[in-house]
Amino acid sequence: MAKQKVIGVCRLCLKQNVELQDSHIISEFLYKDIYDAKGRFYVFSEHEAHAGRPEQKGLREHLLCWACEQKFGRWEKYVKELLFDRAPKGIDMGDRMEYPGIDYPQFKLFQMSLIWRMGVTSLGRFDNVELGMKHEERLRSMLDRSDPGEAYEYACFMEHVAYTIPEYGSVILPPTRGAKKFQGHPCYRTVLGGIVWCFFMSSHMAQFPKPMVFLSTAGVLPVWKESQSARRFVREATAPIIAQHTSV
Repeated sequence: MAKQKVIGVCRLCLKQNVELQDSHIISEFLYKDIYDAKGRFYVFSEHEAHAGRPEQKGLREHLLCWACEQKFGRWEKYVKELLFDRAPKGIDMGDRMEYPGIDYPQFKLFQMSLIWRMGVTSLGRFDNVELGMKHEERLRSMLDRSDPGEAYEYACFMEHVAYTIPEYGSVILPPTRGAKKFQGHPCYRTVLGGIVWCFFMSSHMAQFPKPMVFLSTAGVLPVWKESQSARRFVREATAPIIAQHTSV
């Protein structure tokens, strides 16, 4: 049976009466290592009704028209090939790995697209993400124009947590807003592909005291090594369900 077309307004370009694609909220390649033998995966959630329940085929919603879906797909393809298919050569800086030669616009726009999708979807898994009208619209406009902005605008801090605890490479944790502001700025934290991603939602990031922790406009991507704080955050968020997931 052919799937019924869904006609509506594209959430990105705002075109009306267009066929909406069944868009991934979290990019499909980030599910690669979490499918079990039955093709299921587990997305952890603070909502008890959702916790530990198996899902299939990723989390999707009819959000984007075909053209906007292709735009996001190009950024996803770049990041997938860079981080997961060909393991870029990095420079060990002690507390972090630095990866030069990154295509700043493509990587930054991918990061921005992730948190924007999580903020605009109606799926209950992402109820914790409240971007606010100002940030939601500004992100939408920047993504629609393929404008990555400055390095500090909607910046994302990345920290690897699966080096020493492989189980963290097999989970997805929808974003939760930090209970405290980080360096005075609110952020959302999530676990995707064994990495903690911290998305900053602030209008004052130009004053962020340590801009070197983010992808630079020169194309240098720092991926920080696992810290005690990152490990504690992931363990506290996933511990009740890790045992259930690994025993299925």
